[in-house]
Amino acid sequence: MNAVAEEKLLPSMLGGVDIPPCPAILIALDSELKREFPEQREVARLISQDVALAGHVMLIANSPAFSTGRKVDSVMQAIAVLGMQNVFTMVVGHLLQVALASGSDVAMDRFWDSSAQSARISAELARRLRCVRPDVAYTFGLFHDCGIPLLMKRFPQTKEVLAKANRCDERRFTDIEDSELGTNHAVVGYFLAKRWHFSGVLAEAVLHHHDYAILGRPDGTSDTVRALIGLGVLAEHIARLQGAGGGDEEWDKAAPAVCAYFNLSLGAVDDLIEDILDSMD
Repeated sequence: MNAVAEEKLLPSMLGGVDIPPCPAILIALDSELKREFPEQREVARLISQDVALAGHVMLIANSPAFSTGRKVDSVMQAIAVLGMQNVFTMVVGHLLQVALASGSDVAMDRFWDSSAQSARISAELARRLRCVRPDVAYTFGLFHDCGIPLLMKRFPQTKEVLAKANRCDERRFTDIEDSELGTNHAVVGYFLAKRWHFSGVLAEAVLHHHDYAILGRPDGTSDTVRALIGLGVLAEHIARLQGAGGGDEEWDKAAPAVCAYFNLSLGAVDDLIEDILDSMD
């Protein structure tokens, strides 16, 4: 989509869903990180302006997953431990959760826990398959479904529609949303990603993440976008298995295309899944 087409089609494509504006602090951080030589001190200064945000970043830096054994006492130290790109992803995640929770009566803790699980598995799959950078895979895993909370705020029946789409083994997931709601979470997520200064690759992957046919047709779609889509649906399948979930119609629809894209047999993918599940246990 080009910018002119997006502006003209935005009202009809979103079906009345409001996209929250990008916070000023995120715009400033994005601008700093796009410089040839970003300044850690400036990144730390921007984050420190928001006490809750600074506390969130330091909390993660002191968590078992990142801790170096020495307590992090400042945002500067947290950046040194986490790296600036990881910090930016965490900032986006925190601000997005706050923005999407504002004015909503729907508790989204389970949604964000599930997204974090998919993000961790996506990053591990990216490391093993060596198809995209793990941090990019993590970011996509965390935000690919970010349109869902906005749909829930706009349409009371969203949960039932998503359940119906999850059970369907024939039609595309987003086609069912379109027929029931007049829009879908991939389109909403795409416009949210664009407004919140996500990279073009991530925004495009969000838009197409239920279009598994795209894995087999490189018609202007980058390998990174297609790899993210394949990693995302495989990660969600593994997360469902880890949670002792039932049938997974999305994986059934995606599996042939995912296997072909990564040039793996279904047996090899099953071995990979089992290995990931063992490592999670």
